[in-house]
Amino acid sequence: MTKSTPTLDPDERLIAVLDSVSDVFYALDRSFRIILFNRRAEEFFGRPRDQILGQVVWNLYPVEQGPVFAQMIRDTMGDGVPRTLNAGSILQPGRSLEVRIAPIGNEGVGVSINDVTERARAERELRRSERRLNLAVGANRIGIFDWHIPSGSTVWSPEMEDIFGLRRGGFEGRAEDFRRRLMPEDLSRFEAEIDEALATGAEHVTFEFRILRADGAIRWLGGAAQFVRSEDGRPVRMVGTNVDITDRKVAEAHQRLLINELNHRVKNTLAIVQGIAWQSFRMGGVPAEVRHAFEGRLAALSAAHNVLTRQSWEAGAIAHIIEEATAPHHAGDGRLTLSGPGLDLEPKTAVALGLAMHELATNAVKHGALSERDGRVQITWTAGEGVLRLTWRESGGPPVRVPAVRGFGTRLLEQGLAADLGGRVNLDFRADGLVCTVEAALT
Repeated sequence: MTKSTPTLDPDERLIAVLDSVSDVFYALDRSFRIILFNRRAEEFFGRPRDQILGQVVWNLYPVEQGPVFAQMIRDTMGDGVPRTLNAGSILQPGRSLEVRIAPIGNEGVGVSINDVTERARAERELRRSERRLNLAVGANRIGIFDWHIPSGSTVWSPEMEDIFGLRRGGFEGRAEDFRRRLMPEDLSRFEAEIDEALATGAEHVTFEFRILRADGAIRWLGGAAQFVRSEDGRPVRMVGTNVDITDRKVAEAHQRLLINELNHRVKNTLAIVQGIAWQSFRMGGVPAEVRHAFEGRLAALSAAHNVLTRQSWEAGAIAHIIEEATAPHHAGDGRLTLSGPGLDLEPKTAVALGLAMHELATNAVKHGALSERDGRVQITWTAGEGVLRLTWRESGGPPVRVPAVRGFGTRLLEQGLAADLGGRVNLDFRADGLVCTVEAALT
């Protein structure tokens, strides 16, 4: 015979089901007596069900402790309409509860309680974060956009509409509505940048462009965006921000104008100095060699200024400084080589180094390695721990003799340059070629 499995009666099955749920649950008859009480309710109230069943709920949960809750139970018992209450727990201070009350036919009502403390805390933090974000976005006038790439549908924040001079809610909602507001000469460049980012799989993209506002004003915008991709890697959205950078662009243009004007005046001043010096030297019977040396130094100073002007006088690339200073002294035939990392020098250091390279190159052409066909000059540099270390090394030239008297160029290198660089300069007159080492502080 097959052994039969005992079956539960309906009440036992109901109790088993209720004990399996994670919510607190109990049921009341129309006299407000507790007729069901699951295991989670035992844990929540700290009472076993055999002590609870049959008691009036107000003995367990006094009316005065929760008048709103008590009224909701009465109302649901009377009209059969489910109700929900979100409130702090009286029995467990500091916990947030979601209480649902629902009719059970004509028998009474069921009460389920779910602890939503963590969810409530997360929702509060989310609301606080949203308020902070909204305040930051509004204070900084940051426009936010969300472009759905396959459909072209685009959502703008109110701040984005403000930037474009539209009324709130006035953006039409399509990508082409954005494109037609870009200046034509900027649109093709902007689209090319986006297409390149999409083609290369970039995660982020930055951009600058001009727009024609609804009021006819032309404004510069700058922004950044991030691509959102599907599981198969296809870009489906581009979400980003825009800000009006017109004031910055105007300031940059004004700064370039001032720098160009300054550079023009410096060049004029150098030309005047050169003219005065030429007249003075000629009248005083100064040798042509001295005059040429002075003019060469002025030219080196002017070349360093040109490099700084190209970088708005914020810094000068070391390779460009050296190339400009040494260019007049070699034929570009590979006899003078440069090697070192990319490095920007502050203006004072750039000018001093340019003059030093000019002095060394001039000497190499007259007396050193570049005075002979097989001579070579190798310039190398490194940077680390806030210090530039540069070496000028000559080889293949005539034998080197230690000068009996330090000339102006040598004194300029060893004393003036060291002071301007905030470091030291050493000239080593080796028999097989001059070696000059420079150490300069980088700020």
